[in-house]
Amino acid sequence: MKQTAYLKLTVFVVLVLAVSCAWAQMPQPFSADTLITQKTGEKMTGKIYFSPPKNRMDMTAPAGKGGPMGGGNVSMINDPSTKTMYMVMHDRKMYMEFHADQMAPMMGHAPKAPSSFDPSHPCGADATCKKAGTETVNGRVCDKWIMTDKNGATSTAWIDQKLLYPIKAQSSSGETFELTNVKEGPQPASLFQPPAGYQKMDLGGMMGGQRPH
Repeated sequence: MKQTAYLKLTVFVVLVLAVSCAWAQMPQPFSADTLITQKTGEKMTGKIYFSPPKNRMDMTAPAGKGGPMGGGNVSMINDPSTKTMYMVMHDRKMYMEFHADQMAPMMGHAPKAPSSFDPSHPCGADATCKKAGTETVNGRVCDKWIMTDKNGATSTAWIDQKLLYPIKAQSSSGETFELTNVKEGPQPASLFQPPAGYQKMDLGGMMGGQRPH
């Protein structure tokens, strides 16, 4: 897989994490197992922790695929209150820090995740949505929504009626994201910041010039 393709998957993860930026009602804190499936069928498992508005996703990045992660245990941490995201590479004890304006160039052709989840109208400003009934997904009762962006591309989200968070989301290009083994309750604050002692890397490291501070 080329580095650009791997970055695309990384950005999809970030987009899924970023859905908490504009909640009409604040979701409930929880943790869950995650499964991301690319349109090629490649799968990535992990864990998500959510403590509104902050969230974190832990993954095992495939080795030998190129890209900035280079394989190993990785965490993506998102703090919408400061518009800051972290990519933490635990095996290397390093992390990268991103801000919203720095992520924008990579998001141009990335699959679109829903931008907000108002239970009565879960689409962002640049999309329309239609409720398509209620379904039980991975043991959770969800409202199913079909979303259409300004270019006519559709995506689907199954939003947990209790958590007010998507249990499953599928992009127009075929990537899917889903949660299982949901455990409700508060999450430790220490999960949502890079661990002490880890070195910070330049953003330019994503393109090959990895330079620890």
